[in-house]
Amino acid sequence: MEVTDYTRLPYTRLVQEINDESGHYFYGRILELDGCQSTSDTLEGLYESLNEALEGYIEIKIENNLPIPIPEAPNNYSGTTGMA
Repeated sequence: MEVTDYTRLPYTRLVQEINDESGHYFYGRILELDGCQSTSDTLEGLYESLNEALEGYIEIKIENNLPIPIPEAPNNYSGTTGMA
């Protein structure tokens, strides 16, 4: 698979709006890809920079022949939580 093939997969993006001592900004990460994260002052900027981070992450994994996690298909989730 090529970088563009991976970037088209339905990876889970977690986005948070942050207000702390650093100021107001948005933080995002790709849940399936450990360390693939970004920040931006705007939500639009976050999605742009997170997509760039995703591409860079995939490129490095491919260059170093490292495994790249594939997102689990959304239809594998029932939306319910079972309790034992």
